Amino acid sequence: MAESAQPGRTASQVARDHAIAPGQLFTWRRELLSEVIASGGTGDGFVPVEIASERTAAPAGSIGAGERAIEIKLPNGIAIAVSNAVEVEPLRRVLAALAGR
Repeated sequence: MAESAQPGRTASQVARDHAIAPGQLFTWRRELLSEVIASGGTGDGFVPVEIASERTAAPAGSIGAGERAIEIKLPNGIAIAVSNAVEVEPLRRVLAALAGR
């Protein structure tokens, strides 16, 4: 998302480059702006993301057969793994609670 704020880049270009719908990127940008405003403008609202070069094993029974895992590591050291089929709103509430918001 930070890429879409760089000079000379548009949200539509970035969305196209990453094979997502431009509307999704605009929604994420709007949500980020709302959170930054709500937090009093502290920080940039971004969380570092690292794409692992090799897959890590998820705990037994946590991810269904054939589903890809998404591992999320919070700055406070908590890590969770979810399937790529996870529902967004419940996951958002869990992450907010774990992050102490």
